[in-house]
Amino acid sequence: MSDSEFDVVVIGGGSTGTAVARDCAMRGLRTLLLERDDIASATVGTCAGMISSGLKYRNEPDIMELCSEEVVHFNHIARHIMMKIPILAPLLDLSDAASDSGYIDAYSEHAEEREVPAMMFLTPEATLEIEPMVHPDVIASVYYEEFFIDPFRLSLLQALDAINHGAKVHTYCEVIGFEKTGGEIQGVVFYNRITGTTETVRTKLVVNATGPWAHKLARMNDSKLDLRLNKGTHVILDRRVVNVGITARALDGRWVYLFPHENTTLLGTTALDTWEDPDRLVASFDEIEYLLQSIEAVIPSIRESRIIRTMAGIRPLVPDWKVSEDKVTRGYQIVDHENGMISFTGGKLVMCRHMAQDVTDLVCKKLGVKAICKTHEKPLPGNEDDVDVESLSVEYGISLHTLERMRARRGTDIVKILELTKEHPEWKTTICTCEPVIEAEIRYAIREEFPQTLNDLRRRLRLGTGPCQGTSCTYKAAAILSEELDLEGDDFLVDILDFKAERWKGIRPSMRGEQLAQEELAQGIYTCVGNLDQSDVDYDLKPWEEGA
Repeated sequence: MSDSEFDVVVIGGGSTGTAVARDCAMRGLRTLLLERDDIASATVGTCAGMISSGLKYRNEPDIMELCSEEVVHFNHIARHIMMKIPILAPLLDLSDAASDSGYIDAYSEHAEEREVPAMMFLTPEATLEIEPMVHPDVIASVYYEEFFIDPFRLSLLQALDAINHGAKVHTYCEVIGFEKTGGEIQGVVFYNRITGTTETVRTKLVVNATGPWAHKLARMNDSKLDLRLNKGTHVILDRRVVNVGITARALDGRWVYLFPHENTTLLGTTALDTWEDPDRLVASFDEIEYLLQSIEAVIPSIRESRIIRTMAGIRPLVPDWKVSEDKVTRGYQIVDHENGMISFTGGKLVMCRHMAQDVTDLVCKKLGVKAICKTHEKPLPGNEDDVDVESLSVEYGISLHTLERMRARRGTDIVKILELTKEHPEWKTTICTCEPVIEAEIRYAIREEFPQTLNDLRRRLRLGTGPCQGTSCTYKAAAILSEELDLEGDDFLVDILDFKAERWKGIRPSMRGEQLAQEELAQGIYTCVGNLDQSDVDYDLKPWEEGA
């Protein structure tokens, strides 16, 4: 079989697509993954990262059981990028306690296998001792724990493990058509945005894992796929403003949450049926206010925290209509179009490995391959052993904080990065102080994880995601990227502009308070001091854009 012939082509590089590619490759299938942008650059990158126990879905016992099983699997294969977060649900009146009592038994049924304590009620005194930010009129709270994961690292590690098992992964390759014989897919045609060429590969099957774009890809294949698109918006605060996660009833009775996440805090999420273009999605003023006013009831000081950006994504729900959003199943469906394409609808981050297992079972059945799934058994790269960051800090002379953040991304692969500093001790320099990220890790990521842009580095390293939103690290990181990839001058400047524009897309909707001052500073640095504006780069402006 040549480099242009495959058993299966997976389209979409999110958590599900990369999980499918990994499973297919581990079962010995000749696999190609195509992603039109970067790994985890779309829907999965806009979620909170919860590997949910399925608590919200107690009316679907099979979904709750599936979620609990997958939590156990993720703790086995990806514990180095997992975080356990304690959560409080403060109660301000007795009606809340009465209406939600059914959650306790449902959650606690599988708690032991997830290695978390059973759900419990806490007194007002205990609640305020754990989280002083809670409203002083709290009458009790419910305490429980959930696991979270870095969705960017999860998707990337699944892609890297697929490569380790022989798969090909091509980013910045957008599918533009299919070659068909007798109505059956025989090949996939895609445009390579890096080389500027159109390429075709032969394949026996295509797995459509493009999330909210899945119906469009199916249409390209002359197939019909129904989705119920649902928009979710998050507000991101500049630090960990609470000690633990907080969940609360929103203004309309839904549940919203405030979760410490990495070095920031996520406030989310909305759930609105939408017909918006997923490529042009931004948070609205109303969505931001809905979230702030909803959480303000239990965290009165929330508006004192600085909003550094927003993010919005679309859930590709199973197309159940004439019921409210919260009544739509959070399960998934596999749709066999019976012309060489298989698609997904529905699903959640916690289910991505299980979704991949189901569809790969179907792929193997269609291809006559007898191989069993082992993705729940084999650890992802970096999860081979525990890491003693204290010893590494002493050995390499790098701060514990820096190494712990690196360990949370790398696991055992941290040693490969630190070894680079023996020959280049100057690479211990901190490039992104918010996260923090040192130069050696940036160079390692460029060499081993196929990033093409600063935005790709952000997804791999959380570069520029902190309080300054890339104000201090962008130029330094761009210089390293340019050196490693041998970029031309204009490419260097365009990449900086693209990176800042992507940051701006999330910052602009929430501009208020101290964030206005932060953006004035960033503009002064990049436009005035750095002289970096559109006049620096030949964008081939249209006549009506001249002078913009």
